[in-house]
Amino acid sequence: MPAFAGGFELNRVNKPNYHENSWKKKQNLLEPSPLFIPLSFNFDSSDSTFIHRGGEYTDNAGANMSTHENRLCRLIVREHFGPIVEKVANVLLRKGRMPVGLIASITNIKPRQVRECLLVMIQHNIAVYAEAQEKNRIVTYYEVNRTELLHRSMIPKVLRYSREWFEKDGGLVAQAILTHGKLTIEDCLKEILTDTTTARTQVQRTQSIKKAFTKMVKEKCLIAVRPSDSLTAADKAMAEEKRETDKMTLPPTAAELANIRRTLGAQKVQDQTNAIIGLKRTLETGDNEFEGDKRRRLMVDDDLKIVEDVETDVYFKINYDRFIIRWRNMQIAELYEVRLNATAKNIMNTILTLAEERMINVKEDFSNPVNIMLLLNNLPTDINLVETLEFDLAELGASGVKPKMGECLEKYVQILEDDLMQILKKDAGRSGQYIISLKMAARILKRNLIQNVVASRFGSPYVRIMNMLLEKGKLEEKQISRYSMMPVKDVREKLTTLCTFGVLNLQEVPKTNDRTPSRTFYLWEVLLDRAASALVDRLYHTMANLRQRRFVERSKRAVLLEKCERTDVREDDSLLNPAEKKELETLNSVLEMLEIQELRIAEMVVTLKEF
Repeated sequence: MPAFAGGFELNRVNKPNYHENSWKKKQNLLEPSPLFIPLSFNFDSSDSTFIHRGGEYTDNAGANMSTHENRLCRLIVREHFGPIVEKVANVLLRKGRMPVGLIASITNIKPRQVRECLLVMIQHNIAVYAEAQEKNRIVTYYEVNRTELLHRSMIPKVLRYSREWFEKDGGLVAQAILTHGKLTIEDCLKEILTDTTTARTQVQRTQSIKKAFTKMVKEKCLIAVRPSDSLTAADKAMAEEKRETDKMTLPPTAAELANIRRTLGAQKVQDQTNAIIGLKRTLETGDNEFEGDKRRRLMVDDDLKIVEDVETDVYFKINYDRFIIRWRNMQIAELYEVRLNATAKNIMNTILTLAEERMINVKEDFSNPVNIMLLLNNLPTDINLVETLEFDLAELGASGVKPKMGECLEKYVQILEDDLMQILKKDAGRSGQYIISLKMAARILKRNLIQNVVASRFGSPYVRIMNMLLEKGKLEEKQISRYSMMPVKDVREKLTTLCTFGVLNLQEVPKTNDRTPSRTFYLWEVLLDRAASALVDRLYHTMANLRQRRFVERSKRAVLLEKCERTDVREDDSLLNPAEKKELETLNSVLEMLEIQELRIAEMVVTLKEF
């Protein structure tokens, strides 16, 4: 593979150390049950002794979210890149950004090895750097990109949907790019064609892979890597702000500074919606001959063709945000399948697909408007709107003829708009235009997930109290007892349990200035974002324990695994005795179970944190 930066070439040692066959197993996983509650485990400080606490969550009083998050990040780096890179990442996670020399002195690793570890991390997009002027020299500081690192727990799901959305070649492209961090289209072709044996000719394989690669770039599942992407977001924002303020003769006021930041934010959004970087369009005459589907045709006029090609000198990486947007849209459509029927799901899925092209990030409040006529033209051909609706005799009239497709679609959209979830809305001031409240949909998804967790862990009475507070707002203990028709003693116990779990929040409203407890109102409420953050913290703790358990299981059978790596054993498995084969099957079964559980928890984290 050609060098990406600094003349350093990644070899087999620098590639991520993924567990053998784990990706292939996870690609075929079924969707997890929403009632799945992860088991929690506890390890000692040396990370070598495993203690099972019967599924009970045990947390230290001084632990916070960053502690569990740092531990999970460190274990991901250890599994994917090895122990040396883990030492460097651990220092950056605990102490923040620092230069190479300081990292080397803390980790007792040679500066050359530290630079190589940092280069591997930058190659795989999990480290960024910033340059600072200190006296007469420029010092480079390095920092871990936590968001990108935590997204690596979703790699099996990315591979699965890459194969589902872009067929087999799309899965191969995603796997090659995830293995190397970032690749050009030429390097990706070399990687796939050398590792793939197929009956088709080399030319046909090249055309098929290029077509899948181009489609992934066009749909923004792959994005171009620019040199500025290796810089921290805060440093880039400060540099842009400084360039604008340097143009002014006087120091900017607070209003001018806010205006500059709004302008830079709008410019950033505009850049994201502009033409895709790394995808060039060329105009060719109709006389040119094309071989098969070598190039994607966007417009065909009598003598002109606009075709799209991926630039060969641009590096690309996986865009996790686009995958998360699609997963969220799938969950929104499934809400209507559960609430109404499969036809409502298909309509919502079509609306979200039409609006997805202009979605920039997953935190947007509303989608772009979709015209009802455009929706009618893009509905699946096998959908039957007429048969899934019930009509009154007054609506059918004397003839009894059912309405046409367009009228049925309008009635379906009206039903979706009148639904209590209030996700689909009419765009104000535009006739026949509909938008989706992504903020409301994300809130409903988070609420449903938290309710399922509370119901599975504590029971339905706890969910009843939670729903009551979400509906009515702040309530006192006596009010909750009266509305829920439960004794005050039981209500007090349940409220304390939910507050300890992180779902409820207690607010004190004193009647007097002395804040005497007898003269104070104690109001209970549900802050959904805070409850989601508390649950994410617990899920990070469980994910780290599951990953640590995998290390423990492998270490117990280190001798057997070392024997299986021998060349003669790989070629002839009869060299393993029956006891060793049985032990190997047991290990694979345990590892697969732990990996599936971790992937399910990672999906829950994405819903609670990213949506």
